[in-house]
This record gives sequence, C-alpha cells and structure tokens, in this order.
Amino acid sequence: MNIAVVEDEPEERLLLYSWITEYFETRNIPASVRCYGDGKEIVEEAGEDFDGIFMDIHMDGLSGLEAARQIRTRDSQVAIVFITNMARYAIDGYSVQALDFLVKPVSVRRVEQTLDRLLELLGRQKPAKIAVKANGGIYQLDTGDIFYIELYGRKIRVHCSQGVLETGGSLQHFEELLARAPFFRCHQAFLVNMAHVSSVEKYDVTVNGTRIPVSRQKKRPFIQAFAAYLGGSL
Repeated sequence: MNIAVVEDEPEERLLLYSWITEYFETRNIPASVRCYGDGKEIVEEAGEDFDGIFMDIHMDGLSGLEAARQIRTRDSQVAIVFITNMARYAIDGYSVQALDFLVKPVSVRRVEQTLDRLLELLGRQKPAKIAVKANGGIYQLDTGDIFYIELYGRKIRVHCSQGVLETGGSLQHFEELLARAPFFRCHQAFLVNMAHVSSVEKYDVTVNGTRIPVSRQKKRPFIQAFAAYLGGSL
C-alpha cells in the first residue's frame, strides 16, 4: 500500500503521516507513506505508484486541485482525498473524482474512515496480475484468483483457481508483492486473500473451503482488516 501526504504545513503533515502510518501498522498491512510539501513535488512523483493521495487544496504555488488535475492525466485510478479549510471548496473536487474531503481541523477518526473506504475501493478494483515461476513454467495469475499462499517447509505453495503452484522465495516476498491487493498474513505460514474468506471462527478462517489457522497475535488485526475490507466495523 503506497500513500502520499501533501501538506505545506509541517505540523499538520506530520500529524497526518503518524495517523496513517499507525492505521496500517495496527492492521498489519504493509504500507509506505511518503510526505510532500507542495503540489509540484507530488506531480513530479505521481505516476502509477500511489494507491491514495491525501492533499491540501490550498497550498502556496501549485494548488492541490491543480496538482490533482495534472495527476489525473497520468493516473485515473489513484484515490485522491482533499483536505480543506472550507467545506464549500469540496465541490471543486468532483472534477477530479475525489474519494473524500476532510475539513480542518481533521480528526483521526475521519482519517480512519477514509482509509477504510480506500481499502474497500481497492478490494473491488479489477485485480492486478503477478507472475509465478512454478512447476517448470511461468504462470500469470490474477490476484483475485489466488485463494491463499502457504509456507510449506522451504517452499511456497500458491493455492489458486489453477490448482497448487509450488515455487521458491519467501512469504514476505509475496506479502510485499500483493500489498495493493486485499491479502493479510494471518499466521507465520499463511497469507490469505480476504476476498475468499467465507468465515472466521475463534482462531481459524475458512478460505475457499479450507480451514487456515490465525495466530493469537494476528487475530485482532485480522478482524480489523477484514472488517475494513467489508466496508464496516466489527
């Protein structure tokens, strides 16, 4: 998960950074949060890398709205969240398909609600593809077709609609590779696709008919992440 914070006020920029970072850390969702001091910086950096951009509308130099217009010419998918002093400016954001508008003073609860919406949105987008070298060949997989990934001895088993693909590498590698998809590492040996979770019972989850363990320390963050994926809270 890659998030940008664009705010010309250092204190507010740091506060947003800390809230967003904590949100993902408490849910065990790998995330990179980068900060920028003006609209020009984010325009130069933005391409296809960011999942979400939290941006002040009113900044010296290039405004947040104009920066968003320029970003939209290269990236039609990134979720843009505007931060503004006056609610009446929110209407301008519709021209760039803004996900949300946060009116100052921004609260941590509003930021969390917006991040919940962002996770829900990403979970519903067209799945990305990854390449897996396995069984003597190379498989191109839609991330949505992967049920779960298992560490089995020194091998990685990818359980997907094509069957079970055995490959090398580490579970952490796949966790990072699938950071933009709704996957969660619920156990030291399992990375599950929340889109295929049918039930959660005590310390087990059922994924595509298979019961998978959830470690004690992962139970609460998993429930939070799963609730956010479903677009609500539990």
